[in-house]
Amino acid sequence: MKKTACFLTIIALTIFQSIYTTPFTLASIYEELWHNKKIQFHACHNQIPFEYKPFPIIENPYFHPHRGILDKAGVFIIPKGKAWSTFAYIHDDKNQFFKEFFTTELDISKHLEYALFLDFNNDYLRKIYGKVVVLTRINITSYRNWISEVLGQLALLKQHNISYDWLYVPYECPFMKETLSLLGVDLSKILQPWYENYYIQADELIVPSLPARYLPAPGDNDYIGGHPAVTYCAPWNLTWLKETFIPMANHQIIDNDFCDKVFISRQDTGKRQITNEDELFAYFEKKGFKRYRLAEMSFLQQVKLFHQAKYIVGAHGSGLTNIIFCNPNTCVIELVQNKFNSTYWYWSQDLQLNHHCIKTRDRTYDDANIHTYVPINIVANYINKHITDLQ
Repeated sequence: MKKTACFLTIIALTIFQSIYTTPFTLASIYEELWHNKKIQFHACHNQIPFEYKPFPIIENPYFHPHRGILDKAGVFIIPKGKAWSTFAYIHDDKNQFFKEFFTTELDISKHLEYALFLDFNNDYLRKIYGKVVVLTRINITSYRNWISEVLGQLALLKQHNISYDWLYVPYECPFMKETLSLLGVDLSKILQPWYENYYIQADELIVPSLPARYLPAPGDNDYIGGHPAVTYCAPWNLTWLKETFIPMANHQIIDNDFCDKVFISRQDTGKRQITNEDELFAYFEKKGFKRYRLAEMSFLQQVKLFHQAKYIVGAHGSGLTNIIFCNPNTCVIELVQNKFNSTYWYWSQDLQLNHHCIKTRDRTYDDANIHTYVPINIVANYINKHITDLQ
């Protein structure tokens, strides 16, 4: 399977190069460091080996490896570097695409497949004078990706106090604006990666590495070349997020009547709704839970809510990203619908949370984001057997 993936990568790259007038090559930024002394690398964190308890209801284990290595992290400065919109296609003035900036959730061949449909014509290239920090990635508007990855990249930047003139990042979502403002980012310095800025070249392109770039453990086979069913978050990043935002929330969110038994609603989302949510909440309401719609809350309110919680119940989704701010030993009950993803199961082990995954249905291979019915008896039977203090 791995040989097939490599073959597809070569085919994709060959087609990619033939479509556009300017040829591109796939390269390693680490190898280029040896050849181009003008590129700088400010190291922040060494490689981190990890091994988690496997996801208890795992399907297709190769989609979410429970062991491996998180690559070293730091900040690269690339003279005359180029960036293309939110896809984070980082390349230099020789048009070398650096593979280390591709998210490892997808195989390299998939990234190049996406690139086939993008226009890298230099006629549309906008040259930006000065130093530009790039904080873009595929699916950047996901709350989970923003909090666990993009903010982690800002942490790398702050670690070396690297100055810049512009920040190349979208900020149309409320949580983007709020978190950037909380971190002291001057919003007037932001270049959103749209319209005239969708393809840029800077005097100096400043690129923080992926905070949790996955590498296979020695001896393990990387059969599919990616990990589409898990988003990793490095322990240093979890610590930084907690130490940065919990004090802010405690200082700014003074008056609240938050319940320490939290039920996360999905009625305000367009995918993976629980069709019988009212019935399900009625079961938990009898146990003292209160229902919250996170989209109606500010970021710091969400931080405060999760930090003071003793029990969290929610379907798998971006809202559970906030377990980062929970205290150790908080009980997290994750209801798994038709999307089997081990992200929060792995994070909980680093965060020392009591995490429970309840499989509410057999998986079907249609749409992972379909709305589903959650049988109350399945949830009740699990709780009666495994979480006796909630009986």
